[in-house]
Amino acid sequence: MNNKTLSSGNYEIPVSLSGGSGRAGIASPAPVHIKAGKTTAEITWSSGYYDYMKVDGRKYLKVNKKGNSRFDIPVKDLNKPLRVIGDTTAMTKPHEISYTIRFDTARAKRTGSGPLIIVPVLAAIVIAVIAAGLFIRKERRH
Repeated sequence: MNNKTLSSGNYEIPVSLSGGSGRAGIASPAPVHIKAGKTTAEITWSSGYYDYMKVDGRKYLKVNKKGNSRFDIPVKDLNKPLRVIGDTTAMTKPHEISYTIRFDTARAKRTGSGPLIIVPVLAAIVIAVIAAGLFIRKERRH
């Protein structure tokens, strides 16, 4: 399975991290989103001291203000090791550290139903509630 064979949607894919000092980690499984042929992984570090990541030479800033640092990064091929650089501010001065992220696509699990399924379900619930209300109202009149 790779992002060329996975259909558009949301997945949770186990990930592993190598490189650096071995003290940092990332949350696994990682949420992965595929839309219009583009794949984005949500990478959450075991520390709040990462301020940016570099992927293919491009810098990505963390997307959260509190807690462990989280980044939304592009992934070209889920079957290939992804080489990244994480900048940590945990030391006396910031350091860029090289890491490799691997996605265990054999254990990818589709998550959520996406907005296209949720909207019709919510519409059906609203219609059922309105119909029940009208039925109860009609019964009270008799």
